[in-house]
Parts: sequence; C-alpha cells; structure tokens
Amino acid sequence: MQGRGEKMSESAPDPRESVEQCLDDRLAEHPMLERRIYRQLLVALHTRDIVSIDRINGEAREKAGITPHVSNDNPNAPADHRMDDAHLRIANELIREYACKNMTVAQVEDLVNLVHKREEAQSLAEVANLPSVSFRLLVERLRRFTSLPLGETRVDPSEMYGVRAALARHFISDDLEFIGVAKHHLRVRDYDDLTRRIIGSDANMGRIGGKAGGMILAHRVIHNADLNAGADLPITIPESYYLRSDVIDQFLELNGLSHYHNQKYKDIQEIKNEYSLIKGVFRNSSFPVEIVHQLRSLLETIDNDPLIVRSSSLLEDRMTSAFSGKYDSIFVPNQGPLEVRLRALLGAIGEVYASTLGPDPILYRRKHQLIDYVEEMAILIQRVVGKRVGKYFMPVFAGVAFSRNEYRWSPRIKREDGFVRMVMGLGTRAVDRVGGDYPRMVALGAPTLRPENSPTEILARAQRTIDVINLEENTFDSITLPQLLESAGSIPMLDKLVSIHRDGELYSPAGRFISDPPEKLSITFDKLLNETSLAERIQQVLRHLETAFGRPVDVEFCCDGEKMYMLQCRGQHQAADIGRVEIPEDIPQDRVIFSANKYVRTGRVSNIEYIVYINSRIYNKIDTNDRRLAIARVVGRVNAALVGREFILAGPGRWGTTDIRLGVRVSYADINNARMLIEIARERDGLVPEVSFGTHFFQDLVEDDIAYLPLYPDKPDYVFNDDFFNQTPNVLETISPRDADFATEVRVIHVPAVAGGKLLEIALDGETDRAIAYLK
Repeated sequence: MQGRGEKMSESAPDPRESVEQCLDDRLAEHPMLERRIYRQLLVALHTRDIVSIDRINGEAREKAGITPHVSNDNPNAPADHRMDDAHLRIANELIREYACKNMTVAQVEDLVNLVHKREEAQSLAEVANLPSVSFRLLVERLRRFTSLPLGETRVDPSEMYGVRAALARHFISDDLEFIGVAKHHLRVRDYDDLTRRIIGSDANMGRIGGKAGGMILAHRVIHNADLNAGADLPITIPESYYLRSDVIDQFLELNGLSHYHNQKYKDIQEIKNEYSLIKGVFRNSSFPVEIVHQLRSLLETIDNDPLIVRSSSLLEDRMTSAFSGKYDSIFVPNQGPLEVRLRALLGAIGEVYASTLGPDPILYRRKHQLIDYVEEMAILIQRVVGKRVGKYFMPVFAGVAFSRNEYRWSPRIKREDGFVRMVMGLGTRAVDRVGGDYPRMVALGAPTLRPENSPTEILARAQRTIDVINLEENTFDSITLPQLLESAGSIPMLDKLVSIHRDGELYSPAGRFISDPPEKLSITFDKLLNETSLAERIQQVLRHLETAFGRPVDVEFCCDGEKMYMLQCRGQHQAADIGRVEIPEDIPQDRVIFSANKYVRTGRVSNIEYIVYINSRIYNKIDTNDRRLAIARVVGRVNAALVGREFILAGPGRWGTTDIRLGVRVSYADINNARMLIEIARERDGLVPEVSFGTHFFQDLVEDDIAYLPLYPDKPDYVFNDDFFNQTPNVLETISPRDADFATEVRVIHVPAVAGGKLLEIALDGETDRAIAYLK
C-alpha cells in the first residue's frame, strides 16, 4: 500500500524528463516568479492530496539538519522556525521532485500560467488604483493580463474584485453603488472588448457613463445566468461605441465655450431663453482633429447603417438618479457620402452635449442636490437595431419593461410581476408622451389581461403611428401602418403584431400570410403575447436583473425579429411605501372637491394651498398653437413662483404631450415643484388621458414624489365640483403679474381664501382604486 508521500496521480504522468524540462523552461522564462511558482506547486501538491505541506517542511528540515520544532501552548511563541536560504532550496528541490513524479506537463503549464496571471493582475491593480492614469497605460496593462491563456485553473474572483472595481471606476463610472454591483459580474476580460470600442485620446482618461455602463452590466448578468439557453429570441446588445466623458472638455476648450460650465447657476428663465442659442452653437462647433479621425473611421466601419447618438452622462442612470429623458438622443439616418454623414454625426454629438445645459436637467440637478457636481457627458453611439422595410428602417417592436408594476387595473395583477409598454417600430413612442397614440400595456403576470374591456376600446387605444427612419429622405419619420405596408414587401413577425378587425370583433391572423387590407389591421400584439413565451421571458430577465442590481429595475429593449437587444438598464424608482390609505367615509358633501375610482395609486397629498387649473372646455376652443404654447410657459412661471408652497396642477388631457391639441406641452422644468398632477378627461372634449406609467414623464413624477391622477368628471360615479374650480377668485395676477392676460385660460385658486381657512387634502387608496379630495 502506498504511503501519502508516494501517491501517484490517477492518470499516467508524463515522463519525468518532459515535466522537468517544462518546469525548467518556465522558470527560465519567468525568473522573477520562481518563488511564487514553487509556492503554487506546493499548494497544488497539498490540495491534490499528493503530499502535505507539513510533510515537505519536515523532510526539508531533516535534510538540512535542522532540529524539529517543539510546539508549546504559549500563544505568543512562534509556530515554527523561519526558513533560511539553504532550507528553502532543499524544500524547493523536494517540491520539484514530487511535482515531476506526480504532475503532467499540462498541469504544470496551467499552474505557471496561474502564477503569471496573478503577477499581471497585481501589476494591473497597481496601475488601475492610481488616482490619475492615461488611457494608453491602463489599456496596455489590461491587455498584458488578457493576453494570457485562460487555463484550467482560474484566479479566484475574490482576488480580482479590487482590480474589477478599479477598472469600473476608471472606464465606466465613479458611482459606488454601480461599482459594488459591477465587480461581481464584469470580468477583467470584458474591459478588453470595451476598450477597443472607446473613442478618445490615448493620453487622457475619461469614462463611458451611466447609460452605457448599465447596458453592459445588464447584458453580462444575463450572460452569466445563461438566460439565452434555448431561447427563440436570444438577448444581446447593439453594436456600440463609446465617446469618453473627457472629450466634452476638449470640445469646450477648443471652441472657447468653457464658460458654459457656469450656465447651471443662472436664473431658470435666463437658462430657458438661452438654450436654443446654445444648441445652435454646439451643433456647429468644431471637434479635436484626433476625435474627428476616429469618428470618420467608425463611419467607414459601420457604412450606411442608421445610428443613434445617445447621452451617457456620469450622473445618468445612477442607482439613485435616473435623469430619465433629461438629455437628448438623436437618430442619425447616416445616408449619403462619408463627409456628409460625418457632419451629421458631429452635429448630433454637439446637440447632445448642449442638452446638459437645458432647463430640465439643470432643475433636476438642483432638486436632487447635484448642481455642484461637475457634469461630464459621455456619448453612446449605436448601430440602430432593425431591418430595412421598403424605404424605411425599424425594429419589429420595442419597449420599456419594469420589474415592479405600479399600474394595476385588476386584482389579478401583482406588483412584483412586472409591466411592459411596447410599440411597433422604434421605441420612442414607448417612453415619450405622444399625442393621440397609445402603446400596448402588458402586465407580465397576466399578459393577455388588457385594461380595455371591448374591441371598440381596444381599437380606440391601439397604436396608430409607427416611428421609423426614412432611408430615402435621410430623416426620422412617423408613419401609419398602411403607409408602412404600402412601402414594404413584407414585415418580420407582422402576424404576431396585428389583429384583424371584422364585424365588430378582433381576430389574430390564422397564419403568417395576411390577405386583409391594411385599413383592417390594428396593432395589438395579441398573437405575440398569446402564442409565445415573450412575457414570461421578459419577466425572467427582470427578476434576475433585480436580484443582481439589488433593487427593482427598468429596461429598454427592442427586437429585430431574430434577437432581443438590451438598450438600457437602470434602477426603477418607486414611490415611498406609506401603507394603506383609508378613504374617509363621513366627509360632508359640500367639502368634497373631486373623487376618482380608476387608475389610483396609493398616496396622500396634504395641506394643499393652491390649485392651478386649466379648464378643458376653454383650452379646447383656443384657435392658435402660439396661445397654447404660451399657456405652457405661464404654467412654468407659476410653478417657479410657487416654489416652497403646496400646490397641485389640474388640466386637460395629457400633461407634457407632444400634441398641443390634446394637452398642455409642459416639460419637467414647468411642473417640478407641484405636489400632484391631475389629467382631466371630458368626454365631449375628446381630451382623454393616456395613463403615463412607464414614460420618462412618469418617472419624473415618481422620483420627485409628485402624485398622479386621471379624472373622468363626466362619468356618473365621479364627483367634480365645477363651481369650486370655475367660480372662485383667480389669483393668477398676484402670483405672476406678467401673465394677467391669461386669466381666462389659467386659474390659480388660493384654497384657504375661498374655503374659510381650510386646506385641500387628497387621499388615494390603490387597493380599492378610490381617491377623494376634500377640504380639511
């Protein structure tokens, strides 16, 4: 029977000479690593149960003539004699002897590779942890590490967390919450591929920002969890390139625009007035020659495929501040000669840079105590996902998905099941408030359960317009489904996206071929949700991402018919959980101002002093767009004047819509001080709210704790005190004297002045879908 010191490996070892030669060659190749190599060989012999460390040390002491160490119970006494050089040489000879007898060439090669990787990892860590390092130097050390073979034995992840964290901090973001997640999922080798797609000077250093970082991290989480195994639509990310955050400083300095760093400290009205001029200046300014050369090379690689130029600020998509929709994203059709395409790309980048100086992001930064943070805007340049369909280019469908559902229209829908807004074509209509159009709303736990109750309602709330890129006109277009079908020979997955309306009913196409005329088709996604596992798959992805990020997430995505593409992933901001809100049942009728029982989210809005109200009947009769746009500016000035006061906004149709016929076109800067936003739908006016959950506009409300409620005053079970809203004194002239001429359209009601000192209280119970506003 063999003793422990004589145990052989189960597979027949290589001849001793070949293993010994291999070891000699590697020691000669890496003389500085000799001690580490022998140390790792010793660990390998011990862990493989070939010979113990104690046995090696004992034999080495015996050969060196060293008296065996006698242990005692004194905890302050040394555990053993310290090895001298002679003792160490003998120990190494023994390690070598056991290794040559019991290990293969491949095992020795793998072990030496592991030692070398650890050495390179330490070298990389030393550079990566420097507070200031050039892109060139850090990438050179990174590629020295990633050029080493993977090997069978990997460096333990715990040994690499420090390096991973340092790389995330240098290349992506300095947000500690992001780094804390990224170090567990992004491997060192992931940064090798990333750095090959970064645009910027080798002598400088900058980051790729929050939007790009969230996308890359989410994709790696999905990959690590093997969620693409057996999937009909595997998930990936678009072909992406990253213009580093330091380039904007070079841009500003080159064009003498550095003084705009202080734009954020100006009066908000001055910021609004100057923003259009700034956009024009930035769009037409020059870029460093080196950057222009890199972007020209990029266009030569991508050829004529459409691009999107997206913001990726260092402040954007952080775990605690999303900046949803605050910065611009510009589609670049990318058609025509190279220099024409280059000018368009440079102009789009300049415009995204300018968006850092817009009123919305500046007010958002002020409200979230981020105004003194030095804003650094990186740029994410992506090949647009999609297919050519006739003269148009578009994804088959796109949308935004949330791991938590705050919009529940049935008791069957659970908050933790998640929610999706999806559209055909480009995803802009899924995240923006677009007049006269609707996305498909999907509760992932019950994907076929719609908020609409009849075919008539479904048709009325179906998507009518599709956002596309017109390749012939080199423009971004919005077209109808019949227009698309007229241009296209075929559309991928069309049978899964549309329903046929016939004889007052809706039917899913029986097969892939559709013979019905375009005007009989309506975008419903019914077949996609009924006959595929798409909803289940999105839910699975969201749950994995929520677990990895340690918080609820929202994800923007699209599909080209063959793959799903992750466009963005960030923490989903949620309203504070205040528990159950009971609706008082004993309120005198003369104190009730309004009530609601549809699309109510739990909350309480107390001590309201002012109501800013726009009568839908009056708004509907305004015959000029200029007057309607001016009303939005009046609301913005009232919003600024009432800062620090408790007030709500109530108006027609859709606040923030792009179609001013359907609501007041306000932006974040016009409503950010309000406590609540109410959308009033008068049936005879045709101004119907589109429940905005999932849009960038809605995310602003959630982040800033602004409650939202749609009102349907003409429904018989609603209360709406018309006299209170329309017959009480209007104090607009007192609040904003310059806007006295708008008193007919914009009413500002000082509640305690008309209610005997009482204030307005609004209780919202999402569990029973009831809300009431009353004088308290």
